[in-house]
Amino acid sequence: MKRALAICALVLWGCGQPDASGSGGAAGAGGAGGMAGAGGAAGAPSEDVKSWARQVALGTEYGGGAKVIARFSSPPTLSVMKGNAADRADLDELVPVLNQDLGDHAIEVVADGDAGANIRVYYVPYSEFAGIGQANGFPVVPGNWGYFYLFWAPSHALTKAFVLLATDKLSGTKLRHFTFEEVTQSLGLASDSELFPDSIFYASGADGGDATELSALDRRLLRFVYAHTEPGAGLAAFDAAFDQHF
Repeated sequence: MKRALAICALVLWGCGQPDASGSGGAAGAGGAGGMAGAGGAAGAPSEDVKSWARQVALGTEYGGGAKVIARFSSPPTLSVMKGNAADRADLDELVPVLNQDLGDHAIEVVADGDAGANIRVYYVPYSEFAGIGQANGFPVVPGNWGYFYLFWAPSHALTKAFVLLATDKLSGTKLRHFTFEEVTQSLGLASDSELFPDSIFYASGADGGDATELSALDRRLLRFVYAHTEPGAGLAAFDAAFDQHF
């Protein structure tokens, strides 16, 4: 989620009801960040890498929710709800990359327009964002051209995610950046970090980064979260698993 605007999003917590809690995240117009190296690590990770991993994987960027792992506990399905072949070209490239790192939780792409899919991707004009949110029970923060919203069960296992990408505002490398970031974050790596400018999760103030690929460190974190953590794991469990497996 990139913040080119001063924005916030509401985190909704259901009262112990399955599929009643969610996390909103928003992405603004993008930044002009550089591509200095991400660092990542031969041998033991540095403290910066560990801090970055905590920032990205625990909790959500907006709303002050609990700092725990939220991820899918079974292989998610993905459907493009609206969008043409040109819009989705970067998504078609991204999914096989993600699946290399998701192991037993690989994404299954299902037919377009499947409202039962776990991850629902919309390539639409910005003017349609609010209506999609209203129709599906989540708020949309105005003024943001890329947006994702997560729903999870009380266990923090994700149940569904929505990704909105504004085709009248984004094109070329910007559309690719937002596609890569928002779809990856819809898997539960839901926060940004000021560390490592070549990370897809990079953001620092108005600088939202401009990565158009997942860095080696991004992919390593995705593999780690899905292989070695469980939904609902807090900081202590995360750190123990990180020290042993990252």
